[in-house]
Amino acid sequence: MHTNPIAPRSLGSVQDLVLATPGRLPVEVQIADRQIWRDLTCQNFMELDCEAAAPGPFNFSALLARFSDSLAAEMCVSASRVTRRQVDADRCTQAYFKLVWQFSGQGRIRQGGHDSELRAGNWAIYDTAKEYVFESSERARFLVLLLPQHESMGWSPAVAALAGRALPGGGVARIVFSGLSAMLRDGTPLDDESQKTLQDSTIALLERALEGHCRDQISEISGGNALRLQRVKAYILDHLSDPSLTPEKVALTFSMSRRSLYNLFLECEETPRAYIQQVRLDRAARLLKNPASFEFPVAHIARSCGFVGQSHFSRAFHARFGVAPSQWRGPHETEA
Repeated sequence: MHTNPIAPRSLGSVQDLVLATPGRLPVEVQIADRQIWRDLTCQNFMELDCEAAAPGPFNFSALLARFSDSLAAEMCVSASRVTRRQVDADRCTQAYFKLVWQFSGQGRIRQGGHDSELRAGNWAIYDTAKEYVFESSERARFLVLLLPQHESMGWSPAVAALAGRALPGGGVARIVFSGLSAMLRDGTPLDDESQKTLQDSTIALLERALEGHCRDQISEISGGNALRLQRVKAYILDHLSDPSLTPEKVALTFSMSRRSLYNLFLECEETPRAYIQQVRLDRAARLLKNPASFEFPVAHIARSCGFVGQSHFSRAFHARFGVAPSQWRGPHETEA
């Protein structure tokens, strides 16, 4: 893994702020002003509270590049803390999964009840639709990757289980982050098709890495509970079209109390009600994009996924993906 320092150009004022643009050359910046750092971070990523850990000299340098709907940035920063408040997350119309790979120094990630220290080679994933805190030690170097959730369908259960945990490096994850770091330093602009290919391959590879870590976590759960949870989830997936599918009905089917069912899902940091809603929305999103389903109206898709009313489905879909079902489907949308 390379250890070359970042050597970017300086920014002198807020007016000099640069935004990474899809397909363009990576943006190189060097900042010694806290306010410019805060503004640049919020404009390139999302609304965040950025605080330096000490009143002394402050330095921030970065290489940033957008590709398709994603953003990669390699950073070196003075000791600091970045906080995503829930009120800001609730106002945001776009949801992302955020990943960080620690090159040097230490980081600390907190989300979903987990509080983990990141050392060189560790990585972590978290959900920008939920509050989190990320802290960096002095002159820590790390790579941040921002991926749109609407392109990462099916990740939510894994992220719910792994968010805020320090994940060991190596394997697929290291290949992905090393490749993105090389892309940032290559400096070659990418056309639209190349950007989409890079984004799709990044998502596919990281999905494999997440699956592996989820399997490792399940193996740490008592065998009986892990098997029971898998059976419950399989039952839910098989009965998504049933509008009467509720946690209470699932608990009754498996001869357990509602509280026992919720305790079972605590193992993966999720509630059964949220899981049912999530997999219904993910299935609906896939069907809306599937050419074989273009002849069916949105209302039919909603009913086939267990949603009773189209208005409720539309609100839930927009909250999850940031667009209406008809916008998600595009020109193939059918109203009747």
